[in-house]
Amino acid sequence: MTGERARKRTAREHSRLVTAGDVDGLLALYAPDAVFEDPVGSGARQGHEALRAHFTATAAGGPAETVEDTVAGQDGCHVLSRITSVSGYRPLGPRYAARGWLAPPHGAEPAFLRRHYALQLRVGPSGLIEDMRAYWGRPDLEVSADGTDFTGPARLTPREEALRRLPETYLARLTGGDVEGTVALFAEDIVFEDPVGGILLRGKDALREHVFRGSAGKVHEVLGRPVSSMDGRFVVIRGDARVRVPADMRMRMITVCEIDDAGFGVHIRGYWGLGDLTMGPAPLTPEPSSPAPERPA
Repeated sequence: MTGERARKRTAREHSRLVTAGDVDGLLALYAPDAVFEDPVGSGARQGHEALRAHFTATAAGGPAETVEDTVAGQDGCHVLSRITSVSGYRPLGPRYAARGWLAPPHGAEPAFLRRHYALQLRVGPSGLIEDMRAYWGRPDLEVSADGTDFTGPARLTPREEALRRLPETYLARLTGGDVEGTVALFAEDIVFEDPVGGILLRGKDALREHVFRGSAGKVHEVLGRPVSSMDGRFVVIRGDARVRVPADMRMRMITVCEIDDAGFGVHIRGYWGLGDLTMGPAPLTPEPSSPAPERPA
């Protein structure tokens, strides 16, 4: 197990090294047999050789990462960041277009590529990253001619739209006191971890009791921009929540929601650590507008 602060330092260093284009520095953060999937849904790969190829291609675009928040799990190993990255359109843009993840340019090629994503790291006892997952889907890719006016896909699939609406639907029903409507969003065999490493609930009956305790004005939350996955099975959301029962608490969290083919939640993982929890009155933080960080010269 590694402490929350150490894991957060690893996550921040990861983003710093990505922006610096330091491939060797990034590899030094990873265990030799580390597994990674970027994006989730594209297939897992393993080992430093595959990581080097992955980060070399990323570095070629000159990425600049803005970390919007970093939270830790209470399981002693996970840390998650919500990140926005701006890079040159090449070399990754044409690859994404060839895979159908981006619309091929008509006329002049875009100069910039923006990606909204959630980075999940599992850090082992040695302090090295053993597993990396980057959650982002087609709606999380945007292009721009000048680096200021970014546009995403012209149309989303019904599945993509449903995934991105789900967190707002859940929050509206929860804060409105609609317990049964909230529980109806989940499968019968739902697994609910909030926080990961703390509460573990299985099945709708256990979830119903949990929802009842948080409903009817007891929870107030500001949600960030959702990101998804290329396989259409995950939506990840950053939240800033105020819980008033049993005490006045504020929690910064990142929640990973797995959705089945019928659109029901089957596994919910809420990541927040003791360092992401404050007691007493504190203002909620609105989601910042999507930044366009300056790329390194």
